[in-house]
Amino acid sequence: MKKMNKVLALMLALALAASMAACGSSSAPAETTAAAETEAAAPETEAAAETEAAAAETEAAEGAETEAAEEAAPAGELSRDDLKALAAEGMETTIEAEPATFTLACSGTITGTVLGDAVEDAIAALSEWTGGNMVVDFHQGGELGGDLELIESVANGTVSMMQAAPTSQVTLVPELNVLDIGGLYKDVDGANTVLTNMYDKFAAAYEAKGIHLGAMYATDFRILTTNKPIETPDDLKGLNIRTQENKYHQTFWKALGANPTPLAFGELYLALQNGTVDAQENPPASIYGVKLYEVQNTITETNHIPFINTYLMNGALYNNLSDNQKKAIDQFFLYMERYQLAGSAQDDQRMLKEFQDYGCTVSPVTDEVYAQFAVAADAVIEQMKGDGTVDPAFIDEYVNAARAQ
Repeated sequence: MKKMNKVLALMLALALAASMAACGSSSAPAETTAAAETEAAAPETEAAAETEAAAAETEAAEGAETEAAEEAAPAGELSRDDLKALAAEGMETTIEAEPATFTLACSGTITGTVLGDAVEDAIAALSEWTGGNMVVDFHQGGELGGDLELIESVANGTVSMMQAAPTSQVTLVPELNVLDIGGLYKDVDGANTVLTNMYDKFAAAYEAKGIHLGAMYATDFRILTTNKPIETPDDLKGLNIRTQENKYHQTFWKALGANPTPLAFGELYLALQNGTVDAQENPPASIYGVKLYEVQNTITETNHIPFINTYLMNGALYNNLSDNQKKAIDQFFLYMERYQLAGSAQDDQRMLKEFQDYGCTVSPVTDEVYAQFAVAADAVIEQMKGDGTVDPAFIDEYVNAARAQ
């Protein structure tokens, strides 16, 4: 049922977007400062083995995810009401559920973003479905802790639910390391097909740690920014590229001939401006949030690693819910997933257009460069299997599923 609902949502989003686009050309909404302020304020997410300061990049990408979807969107764009309708399609609107109050936390400040709107509207929908019986108290901006603290709090039950990227969760759930293998996908639909098909496997890995996986999906990808065109594999040779403190990301770029340089996200703008590093890779929202397009003139849609979002819930709490409470919570997670998928896809296109309007060249990765990603991926796979933290059979299952897309 989960897979069918996700596929239905994506089809509906595409169909509605296409039908609305036919009515007129779109125009970007006025820029706000909320995304940039969020990006600057949030700590960076690195691999879970790193320090708590690593939570910044998750929050950067989450907090800068998009500007708010306006109630009255420009022609050709999905309005907030459109996103609500897409998210709620086919859901039960009346659920006789016993009263319950839950906490939902995230480390980023997401008010005024598509992610924030998804959470806000889902909380209202859950209350409406249950006649006010099921209530969610939402805490953002690290009020209840950073990502590493939050996953521990969800595991021990002091926090009911959390939203975060899985990069901060790999110490507790090592199977998530496979999500850091680059070069496996060209589009977000392929990533979400694999995540849907392997949902039960990931859910079992979380369940073994006392956590229920409510949702896992890719919103977009990390892409490359430089000050020169990247058209052939030779263009990557010797490129000083800023990366996260993630050994698998660094191995990927080394295998392509680049020189990966770990650097705090808050230092990145100045480092690019001064030429300390030549390039960087991040989701569009992170590039937009701190205006990296001001100091990089070329954007290549490498789509090398998907940016993935998860919603987690304390396992014992979920398992002890009544059937109707579970139904309502399942709808709650699915509502946020559908909402963000439709809204993020639209907003990424808006941001890419703004990069172009500013003067950046935006282009898809060439087939010649993309072909080398498979070689780089093999280097990461070999390293991951050698580390011994993830069952090699699980790595192979994920990689084979991804490469079949």
